[in-house]
Amino acid sequence: MDRNQKKRLFQILLAVGIVLLALSLLLDGRVSDALGGMLCGIGSGLLAMSGSTLLNLRHEAKHPEMARRHDIEQRDERNVAIRNRAKAVSGEALQWAVLAAAWLSIGLDAPLWVPLAATGVFVAKSVLELYLMVRYEREM
Repeated sequence: MDRNQKKRLFQILLAVGIVLLALSLLLDGRVSDALGGMLCGIGSGLLAMSGSTLLNLRHEAKHPEMARRHDIEQRDERNVAIRNRAKAVSGEALQWAVLAAAWLSIGLDAPLWVPLAATGVFVAKSVLELYLMVRYEREM
C-alpha cells in the first residue's frame, strides 16, 4: 500500500470514527447503554488511531530522511529478532497471568464461565503455539 492509499484509508477511518462518536452522543438515552458505549468506544478508538497515523504520515512527508532511516531500522534482522523475542516473552507472561486469573476467579467464587473462559484462552494459546512451532519447523 503506497503512501497516498494509506493516507486516504486513514482519512476515511477518521471520518467513520467521528461519525460513530457523534452518533453515540446524539443517540444517548435513545439506545441501550451497551450500544451507546460500543459506538463511543469504537469511534474514539478509530479517531485516535487514525489521527495518530495521519500525524505520523505527515511527519514522514516533512522528514523523508528520518522516515527512510526508520524503515531500515524496522527491517533490520537484529531489531526484528529483538521484537520477536519480546513478543514471545510477553506472550508467555500473559499466558500465565490468564491462568492465574482463572485460579483467582475460582477462589473468589466467580461465576463458572469466568474460569472456564480464562482456561479456554490458555488452552487456545497453547494449541496455537504448538501449531506455529510445527509449521515453522517445516518451513525452516
